[in-house]
Amino acid sequence: MKKLLSVSIPALLLSFYGFSQNTNFGKFLGSINPAKFIGSSVYKGYEKQVEIIEVTTNGQNQNTTVNFKFSPCSASADFLAHTQLGKNIVQGEIDVMEKNPNNPSFSRIKYKMYFEDARVLSCSDTRACNNLMATTVSLKPLRICWVYYNYDVNGKLLNSTSNGFDAKTGQSWTVTPPNF
Repeated sequence: MKKLLSVSIPALLLSFYGFSQNTNFGKFLGSINPAKFIGSSVYKGYEKQVEIIEVTTNGQNQNTTVNFKFSPCSASADFLAHTQLGKNIVQGEIDVMEKNPNNPSFSRIKYKMYFEDARVLSCSDTRACNNLMATTVSLKPLRICWVYYNYDVNGKLLNSTSNGFDAKTGQSWTVTPPNF
């Protein structure tokens, strides 16, 4: 019985792990205080960043909005303060991680979104897709760029491609990933 239990528990954990969704992390640099927004993530390499439950973008008429939800943390108050004071977020980065198909124990970057000079359209507490409370934020950046990472069949990074838009100039905008 113990042997069966010791085999079935890891198998069950691995099956849940295999069905897990992409993991998303956000890093934001605000204009009210030069300190970064502090999240509750403990994921290695993304400590104290905002761990995002859900992220979507909507582009229309040369404007893009970024909408995301995360578990309430101290960053919730920072986004609310930016909303109330009408302050923009100077820089932001959202990393979307996926399971590495060659080594499911590790994740790799699927794509990143970089944006600058983002107005916080709204910030509210709502229920997320997991039926728990979440802070929901909607941003409208003046510049946004997506960087997609491409891998070969062995999982080696080949190159990255990027596409973006600058609403100030009406031109395309691509970035070298910022370091903040």
